[in-house]
Amino acid sequence: MLRNIFLVNLLVYAVCAAHWEIREVDSAEDQNEDMCADGIPKLNLCKTCKDIIEKVKKHVFCDSTSDEIKATLKKACEKAGMLLKHPCKILVKKYLHGLIDELKTDDGPNTICTKIHACK
Repeated sequence: MLRNIFLVNLLVYAVCAAHWEIREVDSAEDQNEDMCADGIPKLNLCKTCKDIIEKVKKHVFCDSTSDEIKATLKKACEKAGMLLKHPCKILVKKYLHGLIDELKTDDGPNTICTKIHACK
């Protein structure tokens, strides 16, 4: 009888350990999904996008050419602080065409960054 109780406890422990291991792996995969391909957290990419769009929007108008918008985006990245410069350049490189199209609209930073999928 004691042997049966021991075996049942051992079985329960093994099942719980396997379940816990699976949950840890899923958790690690979820954390990796929050990273962009360039290693920048999506949250930072979203914040960077909003900050840059807010600054660029002041200098871009509906009739601005694509080259003017591209130059304004690059200039904004150069003027960004140390922490924003690298994420800004990655953002502009990755989403350039979408940013150019969206900056020609009257949409705000939240809408633009959501439309280009830099934010959720």
